[in-house]
Amino acid sequence: MDFSLIPSAFVFLGTPLACPAPHTFVSMKTLFSLLASGLLLVSTVNAQDDPKSKAVMDKLIAKNKTYTSFEADFSSRLVNSTSKLDVKQDGNVKVKGKKFRLTLPENTVINDGTVLWAYSKKSNEATLNDPAEMDQELDPSKLFTVYEKGFKSQFVDEKADATGTVVQTIKLFPLDPAKKPYHTVILGVDKNKVEPKTVQVLYKDGNVVTYTLKKFTPNPELAETNFMFDKSKYPGVELNDMR
Repeated sequence: MDFSLIPSAFVFLGTPLACPAPHTFVSMKTLFSLLASGLLLVSTVNAQDDPKSKAVMDKLIAKNKTYTSFEADFSSRLVNSTSKLDVKQDGNVKVKGKKFRLTLPENTVINDGTVLWAYSKKSNEATLNDPAEMDQELDPSKLFTVYEKGFKSQFVDEKADATGTVVQTIKLFPLDPAKKPYHTVILGVDKNKVEPKTVQVLYKDGNVVTYTLKKFTPNPELAETNFMFDKSKYPGVELNDMR
């Protein structure tokens, strides 16, 4: 299960793919990318982790690796107190292997394995890119698994939330902070389901993006048509081939 998830501009997908800018929404540029998929990453918990956080992360990563596909409904919130920014957005992501379909209110991003399609509903334009050029850390298929690699972890606490779910909170710090736009990732793990429940990313520019998993379905049967851009469904669409 690799998720890394994801505000009007997918904070993980961002401008490189002609999607809403990072300061507009969520980017699963990551899934998303952060909640659901150990599909692509083979990770280990760093030796600098404390024993309690390592135990939680080991269980989470082991379960992630049992997924070959997944579907997740999530919400994202981008907040910046300095600029008084507060943007909320819901989304859905379907992932099968390296293919994914990310659906947001105004944008759809599809990786069919050969072409990365970024469609804007507002402009009725689709930008085509080479999936190989996408920053893997911004890959929506990793919306909820960005935490699996390149971090040291710290156990914060374990307590029930308003719904009665026991949530284990882990703080993650990048091992190479100079190369990251964020300094901390706070992961909330559903103890009983052993699944990410929330992922909060604290950026150096003051932005705080929070992803909340609303529904997660592991290993669903996903038709290949989910990962195809059908131009006939978008009459008059303008295609911009950036490959």
